[in-house]
Amino acid sequence: MKRFQIQKLREAGVSVVRTSLASGASLRTVQRVSTDEPIDDPGKHDEKARVRMGRPSKVEPYRDRVKEWLKAEPELASIALLERARLRGYRGGKSAFYEFVGKLRLPKKRDGIVRFEAVPGEFCQHDFGQHLVRYADGTQERVRFFASRLKYSRMARVQLVEDERTETVCHGVVDAYMYFGGMPLLGVFDNPRTIVTERKGKHVRWQETFAWFTTECGFSPLATWPRRPQEKGSVENLVGFCKTSFFKAHRFQDRADLEEKLEQWHHWVNEERRSRATGDVPRSRMALEAERLQPLKIDPTGFTLRYSRVVRTDGFVDLDGRRYFAGFEHVGQAITVRVGKDDLYVHLGDEVITHPRRPANGKYSVLPSQREDLLTKDGARPYIKRQLLMDLCPAAEWFMTEVRHRRPERWEEEVDRIFELLERYGEFAVRDALVEVARRNVVGAEYVVAILDGQASEAVSR
Repeated sequence: MKRFQIQKLREAGVSVVRTSLASGASLRTVQRVSTDEPIDDPGKHDEKARVRMGRPSKVEPYRDRVKEWLKAEPELASIALLERARLRGYRGGKSAFYEFVGKLRLPKKRDGIVRFEAVPGEFCQHDFGQHLVRYADGTQERVRFFASRLKYSRMARVQLVEDERTETVCHGVVDAYMYFGGMPLLGVFDNPRTIVTERKGKHVRWQETFAWFTTECGFSPLATWPRRPQEKGSVENLVGFCKTSFFKAHRFQDRADLEEKLEQWHHWVNEERRSRATGDVPRSRMALEAERLQPLKIDPTGFTLRYSRVVRTDGFVDLDGRRYFAGFEHVGQAITVRVGKDDLYVHLGDEVITHPRRPANGKYSVLPSQREDLLTKDGARPYIKRQLLMDLCPAAEWFMTEVRHRRPERWEEEVDRIFELLERYGEFAVRDALVEVARRNVVGAEYVVAILDGQASEAVSR
């Protein structure tokens, strides 16, 4: 390029000295280049000069042959081309060969991006995002959020979430549709792994629970192709928009301040700000879209999600790291489990067993009516009872250990007595009493009874 510059300056009548100053070349170089063959295409000239630099290329003799191979098979892997070249005598390095092939490959044809608009009530876009927030005191928190936006009106909803599980997606969708006042025909998702289990061509296999959820709600899910923005319509990058207009545009004192500002952001983005895509405030376009939205077919405040499970050999079913007792007579059976916010429902034919979703012991749930089913073997009864009590809390384990060693002749009676308290007071009360016994460092069922009776008396007096 510098040679071309020198020749053009000299052709324009610029002196040798001024050309030297302008180009940074020496006077002798300016004089020599001025008499060289004129350069018509500086790009080709520089490429020829580059090729001539250094040792002769070991790859260059294979240029025509590699071109033929690529013409016949454009997608042929570089490693396959290298093996063919080596069979024909190539002895150079693979890195140089791969670089050489990369320059000879024809650029891949890319589809054009064709943006499209939606009609009212047709699409809603959903996606997860996360952002590292630094609070005023210097602490940091990675905040995850589930964002939704109606494509026609651009009404947006952002919900802060803890994770990206299937259940979180479902609750996020319901929250958004309640906020919008109804649901559109299609929900567009950007291929989250929690709800898309397999994709072959146009066929999408949805995660089972999510598929049931969309059917019960009454809307159809649509998974976009990865890296295919034309399938997302003319909606701006939803997650990027949330980050730019909210997370990066504000400073937060703490989590509570962030949540308060998020509510203010909802008002600004939906009620005041004009959408860059439509030029209108989303609320004004919502007047047309609202009448096209359909009501949810489920109870938004108490809906449950459906899961398939097989009863284990110990009579339990697993869900989210916890176990729920179904019964030994159902071992090996495939059953349906429905999960709500606070309860879990095990469907056994016409019978439905309701468990607390978060058991008192944090590990598993056995209802009072099911305990006898666990105690079918006489020899194991005291040990099973003790295990059920020990699992209530660490204090219970300490208590049972002390009873076994301090009262070795009576430990079964002690266990039976405390186990009976479960029927009378419930797991939470017995657990709290065992914690208090451990705090006082006393051992014996009589102390547990005294504490529970005292609590009961206090409750009555209040």
